Amino acid sequence: MRTSARKMERNMQPAMEYGIIDSRQDGFFEISTEMGMLRASRAVSCIVSPEVGDVVLVSLDDIGTCYILSILERAERSQGNTDLAFDGNVNIMVSGGSLSLASGEGLSLASPRFDLDAKEATIRIDKTSFFGRLVENNIAKLKLLAESMDSIIKRTVERVKSSYRYIEEHEEIQSASTRMIVDGTLTMHTKNTMHIAEGHVKIDAEQIHLG
Repeated sequence: MRTSARKMERNMQPAMEYGIIDSRQDGFFEISTEMGMLRASRAVSCIVSPEVGDVVLVSLDDIGTCYILSILERAERSQGNTDLAFDGNVNIMVSGGSLSLASGEGLSLASPRFDLDAKEATIRIDKTSFFGRLVENNIAKLKLLAESMDSIIKRTVERVKSSYRYIEEHEEIQSASTRMIVDGTLTMHTKNTMHIAEGHVKIDAEQIHLG
């Protein structure tokens, strides 16, 4: 504790200097200043990742410890992506308000794992595309309201305890072949029924009642 206090007293008045990053080696930056060439590391509060050619503000104490405090200017030729660099886990916490992310062109998220935990969520998307290998959903209740939906699926398997479908107007099924296996009773109730076959129709049962 006494050693830390003496160190703080010695380094209480660091000098501030402008500089231009000349190169980067082994995690340190070589900075050209009026005081000469300085070897500096990035301060934790300087979250913008420095690049060669950046005009930076550096601090230098009396024992030679030098930090890049902030990026002041970036050359036009290198103005592209601005990277925010952190070491270790990062948490963004907002108290008494909300957090908003807005972009004029696009927003991209890339991670080997993505977790979203919210009590309530609203998503509004004009057009979306999803590409994935596996989707697992554990949903207690799902409600879907859509004006139109098109699905192109190579293979689908559904296992449900009970299924109900209510169609107000028309339903049409087109397939190369259709097979229905019912363990119990199959009941069909219609106002009018038509069976049209180009080949033959076969009904096989122990008893057949018509009329």
